[in-house]
Amino acid sequence: MSIEPDAVQCLRRIEAWVGRYHPDRHPFLRPAASAGTLQRLETRFGRELPADIRGLYSVHDGQPEGAPALYLNQRWLPLDLVAVAWEDLCLRYGHPGEMQVAAIGNGKPTLKAAAWSGSWLPLFGSPRGDHYCIDLRSDRPGRCGQVIWFLYDRPERAVVAPTLSHLLGRVADGLDTGEWRLDAGYDGLSD
Repeated sequence: MSIEPDAVQCLRRIEAWVGRYHPDRHPFLRPAASAGTLQRLETRFGRELPADIRGLYSVHDGQPEGAPALYLNQRWLPLDLVAVAWEDLCLRYGHPGEMQVAAIGNGKPTLKAAAWSGSWLPLFGSPRGDHYCIDLRSDRPGRCGQVIWFLYDRPERAVVAPTLSHLLGRVADGLDTGEWRLDAGYDGLSD
């Protein structure tokens, strides 16, 4: 059994690496989100954010415009942009559950995975509209908190990490070992 990395510590390691090797790319992170901003997002979202996500945003409110992307080509979104992205995705795709009826053949429905769930919170975003989302469906034991890759033009919804802490740990560890770097093609941290 592995130990869950501390998301805030991973973020601090990443920020220190960027400051050490790419000081011209600062500021890499925004100042902390206010308690009021966190509360407004939770009210819009209709639920309290998990402690690890609240902890991250209480230290830094995402990344500023123009900063290199934290994870591949996706910037960590400030809470105001998280709310806008979530509302836009809910308007575009609705609030469906996990499965939808795709067709009825031989008297039996065929199910397909939903394109979007209102319980996915887009914390990372790319300019083209892709997102890394945190799955906050509490009815999914062992899956709540997983990071889902939402591609706006593809139906697949891959799980890229079991938690946000694991995703940030992957980046921090990769930077420490030299497996990750600042990639000019992505204008972000990449392996």
